[in-house]
Amino acid sequence: MKIKLLSNMYPSKQDPLFGIFVKKTVLALEENGAVFTQKIVIKGKRSSSLQKLITYIQYYIKAVFGVFYNRHEMLYVHFLTHNLPLIYWYSLFQNKPIIINLHGSDISTVQPNTSLDKLQEKALQKANAVVVPSLYFKTVVQKRYPNIDLSFYIYPSGGIDTAVFKPEISKRKELNIAFVSRIDKGKGWRDFLSIFTALQENGIQARAIMAGDGAEKEILLASLKKHPYKELIQYKGFQSKQELAEIYQTSELFIFPTQLLESLGLVGLEAMACKNVIFARNIGGPTGYVQNAKNGFLFKTVEEAVQQIKNYLALPQESKQAMQNKALATAKAYDTQQVAANLYTNFKKLCSTS
Repeated sequence: MKIKLLSNMYPSKQDPLFGIFVKKTVLALEENGAVFTQKIVIKGKRSSSLQKLITYIQYYIKAVFGVFYNRHEMLYVHFLTHNLPLIYWYSLFQNKPIIINLHGSDISTVQPNTSLDKLQEKALQKANAVVVPSLYFKTVVQKRYPNIDLSFYIYPSGGIDTAVFKPEISKRKELNIAFVSRIDKGKGWRDFLSIFTALQENGIQARAIMAGDGAEKEILLASLKKHPYKELIQYKGFQSKQELAEIYQTSELFIFPTQLLESLGLVGLEAMACKNVIFARNIGGPTGYVQNAKNGFLFKTVEEAVQQIKNYLALPQESKQAMQNKALATAKAYDTQQVAANLYTNFKKLCSTS
């Protein structure tokens, strides 16, 4: 199966995390047998608006003339909003399947019923299928564009590397409560600290482990210096995949208090793959994989989360283990190799029937 890729985000040597999810998808498809005959991409961030403008002009020129490089069986486009004109262009000059990989920003940053929103709807009508990260995000797209009969492929952001994210119960020496996220507005780090503080005030002996980087990192560090239980809170900053696995493996509870409508929330699944019991806010992507009081908990307020944690800790050990086992079973369905093979099979079927 031969694929042409269009993406305005892709990693570079200088910026290896920029669009890393796109590269991971490409590598996963290649491992299953796909051949990318052409990758028209923007590698790495640009530091100024002028550089960004020049880069996009170059990207569009390559993509426009790339329509005449006709050695592919399908066109795979990452990001709808930034590639709208190119989707129209390719639909005019080629008769091959178009698959659009939608990301949260394609919907969340575009106001409903605006001119841009209507252009996106028309572009989606030209697609043979769309890739979304979760069942939750599928429903978001369907509600936004109810008049389009779309075929959906669910590919959860590359899935979970279960060779890395796996249980190591022997590493749990004490009750650790983990928080892994971007340290940004709306990601819930303040609520995490509020939950941890309330648990301490309720006499629950535990330690907190926080990991992640972001725009509010300095605000977090200042808050930790003044925190009444600062000696029980460890902030690790940015962590590698292996280091994140270590955090999950030494923790029993994972708090996911984001206030944003995450399209998936992969960190929650990574924690569940290490048999963490997850306490997630009842919005967005986690609602698609957390079954309340079965494989984790869903909460609306800090107070509710605190009560849920207290209730969980009061359970018999067998009940705790049963919930942890259900969390692991849920996460296994998101195994990287499995979800990549499913995506490749769907692409292959589409090419053979178009």
